Amino acid sequence: MTERSKSNRMWTYGSNTVLTTLLFLGILVFLGLIAERHPWRVDMTESGTFTLSEQTRTILDALDQPVAIKAFYATASPEQTKATDLLETYRYASPKIQYEFIDPDRDPELAKRYEIRSYGTLVLEGYGRKQTVTTADEEGLTNALLKLSRDEPKQVYYLLGHGEHSLDKSDKEGYSSFREALEKEHYTVAELNLLQQAEVPDTAALVVVAGPQKPLFPQEIAALKAFLDSGGRLMIFLDPYHDGGLTQFLRDYGVELADDIVIDKLSRVFGGSYLMPVVMEYGAHRITENFALATFYPEARSVLPAKEPPPGVVLEILASTSDNAWAEKDQEMLKQGEAAFDEQVDTIGPISLVVLAELERQSEDPAPPGERAGEDGSQEPEDEAGPRTKPGLLLVAGDSDFAANTYFGLSGNQDLLLNMVNFMAEEQHLITIKPRQEVTQPMLMTQTQAWSVFLLVLIFMPLLVLASGLVVYRVRRAQR
Repeated sequence: MTERSKSNRMWTYGSNTVLTTLLFLGILVFLGLIAERHPWRVDMTESGTFTLSEQTRTILDALDQPVAIKAFYATASPEQTKATDLLETYRYASPKIQYEFIDPDRDPELAKRYEIRSYGTLVLEGYGRKQTVTTADEEGLTNALLKLSRDEPKQVYYLLGHGEHSLDKSDKEGYSSFREALEKEHYTVAELNLLQQAEVPDTAALVVVAGPQKPLFPQEIAALKAFLDSGGRLMIFLDPYHDGGLTQFLRDYGVELADDIVIDKLSRVFGGSYLMPVVMEYGAHRITENFALATFYPEARSVLPAKEPPPGVVLEILASTSDNAWAEKDQEMLKQGEAAFDEQVDTIGPISLVVLAELERQSEDPAPPGERAGEDGSQEPEDEAGPRTKPGLLLVAGDSDFAANTYFGLSGNQDLLLNMVNFMAEEQHLITIKPRQEVTQPMLMTQTQAWSVFLLVLIFMPLLVLASGLVVYRVRRAQR
């Protein structure tokens, strides 16, 4: 073979190699563009980890405006990786969803602007407002999207006329910060005077009674009872030695008010007074789920669940003090500054400060939920306008000052209060999504199978690659 033939052959091989490489790269770019514009994913996990529920997909399909999600996580944390999988699943399901991760330590100003208090917080922005999610799961994200996109704000009514905290005053006793926080959460706050109207408005998603200094009138209590029994949501904050005339009303629902004031030595550690109990123990409930912040209750009384709840009432302690606290019953000794624990009279901690009472659903029809008996004895779907109602909820806290301007932004007070309101005023159509359980199936092999895998992966495959390389080398050498 002449030098000219060798040169032509090398030019031909080189040209073919370049053209093949360019064609291969072009195909890769083309496929990348198609994948970007028309992504396709398949969830191969047994538990459907990367598959959204039907309710979530319906809500995502209904989005008509973009929603931006800011996820505040420490860079490269395991929690960020898990949140990325979830957010990417949402973004794949809807082009309206966009997200970004922000490290609060690297961008403290932005974290401060969005009032981020803990890692793992997600802020959703869209429709001219925002929603905050503290737990990155499908239920929390989907419900936040649902609340973000709803047109009509929920109505929160605030009872007045008995010396309650003022919603308008910005002094230390006022509730203006609480009101502003509710409005940011897309609630409408309105005053309620039951001396001027006979009943709670039908539009009320929640009624708040905060620190009444004078007793409510019987007709007011009757209106609140009718509202609660019909599936209403009621939050009551009562200070020590001021029950607002509601002691018997609460007792009817299994909530007991003790005539005492809570003293907590742990408060000194945080620079507070003995009369400001610190709570870091929370009940197992959706309101306090994954809640790890301390909350403070200046001058609180104990609120106790009845040992034997009334029929149809389920009681839950949401917040209680440490073992270092006790409920002081001697008011005179307290005034003299000489209060001390008396095991004969006082109650040692932990002391319950917040109790939730849930009334079971009321129904005039004994048929199973969602069904009623037809004329022929068969089961028919129940009419939505039938007698069955949602369960009433009653939340009682032994302090009203923890929501006042002075303490509203202290540690976790604001977060817990908003959790309470969001749960109590939750829309009836908000969804509940059961978290998927990751199924782990370890692969168990016999000794023969293990040796087979070892030989195949570590011996046979490398030898096959080496042999293929030798064959190619000899063929090309023979063609020269």
